[in-house]
Amino acid sequence: MTQNLLPEDGEESLRFENELLKIKMMAEQGIIASGFFPGTDVPAELENKFLKILEEAQNSLEDFEDVELIPIYDFIGKPDFVKESDLSDEQIPSELERIADLLFEKKIIFDVLSKIDERQIYKFLTEELFQHPILNMPDSEIGSHYFYEDIHPLNEFDTRKKCEEFIEMFFKSELRLNGKDLSLEGTSNSADLFNFRQAFDEFRNVKYEILNADITSGECIRKASISFDAIGGTGIEPIHFSGEATFHMKYIHEYWVVISAMFPGMQE
Repeated sequence: MTQNLLPEDGEESLRFENELLKIKMMAEQGIIASGFFPGTDVPAELENKFLKILEEAQNSLEDFEDVELIPIYDFIGKPDFVKESDLSDEQIPSELERIADLLFEKKIIFDVLSKIDERQIYKFLTEELFQHPILNMPDSEIGSHYFYEDIHPLNEFDTRKKCEEFIEMFFKSELRLNGKDLSLEGTSNSADLFNFRQAFDEFRNVKYEILNADITSGECIRKASISFDAIGGTGIEPIHFSGEATFHMKYIHEYWVVISAMFPGMQE
């Protein structure tokens, strides 16, 4: 005869089950579940639902731990492809489309934000993304999304974006605390930048174009063609500046940082 160890009262039965769940999670995963609702009298039914959600989440994590990582190339079935160096410029577009379709069939999407041509994209897919690890879960409804820039952090796009942000910040923002310009903190020539900006009331008609550059290391010089009008005050004729802006940049802790900048009108 099987003995029922649970209390007959519904509320007490749930509380008993909750305690068993806590003990189980503590023993199996080292989770101390008794402290999730400190100092509160939580209804047994609510606590029971929460504990079961937590238990299910832990079981799901364990399932992922058992899934092996394999190269994306293996995941999509090891399709035949031609090396980038063996393709003519005329062949690249159709081969790139074919590879993209093969990836898409397996719910793998890629995006390229940088200004690179189709040959570079094809080379990236077949030589790099194909070797990128992915969980071997072919029946999963969850897809994967990759960016060229995630695998190529030292690139033209990131430095271009950082220069654009610096220009927008310099000509539009004035964030100060105790006389210090916080937006320019970290630049080696912050005093020169600050003094130039303080010499005018505002800047208008700011136009710029970041010039192309090949980024091959963790330090670079980027240039921009720029023009702007500096307003010195009411009744004072605006001064028009145009020329080349220069940005000295370094790759620090996985981010590009502008460590110095020069704009037309500043003294070298």
